[in-house]
Amino acid sequence: MAALLLRLKNVPEDEYQDVCALLEKHDIAFYETNVGFWGVGMAAIWLQDKDQLAQAHDILNEYMQTRQASVQAEYEKAKQLGQVRTLLSTFLQQPITFVLYVAAILGILTLSLLPFLGLATN
Repeated sequence: MAALLLRLKNVPEDEYQDVCALLEKHDIAFYETNVGFWGVGMAAIWLQDKDQLAQAHDILNEYMQTRQASVQAEYEKAKQLGQVRTLLSTFLQQPITFVLYVAAILGILTLSLLPFLGLATN
């Protein structure tokens, strides 16, 4: 019977490809499902043999630990080089877009809170 190994919602494409390659490398039979045309399905990687689930989890956990370490190292390197995106860097890169977004947020907040503020004055 099939066993769910990994839900693919919000999984980056490179991570998905790495997981598939690892499963193939270790001769673990699997198949994939997608969300379908209407989006009501579940995108996931399933194992065909439930008995291989423990082995697949061990492989996946080891991969996730190494991936986490490499992503953290990349982030720290970008942080040291000053390449991490901040609110100030976003404003400096696209000031007009930034101001328009802030104005839209303030406008929506004003329209949302205006009825409640009007009740307080009566």
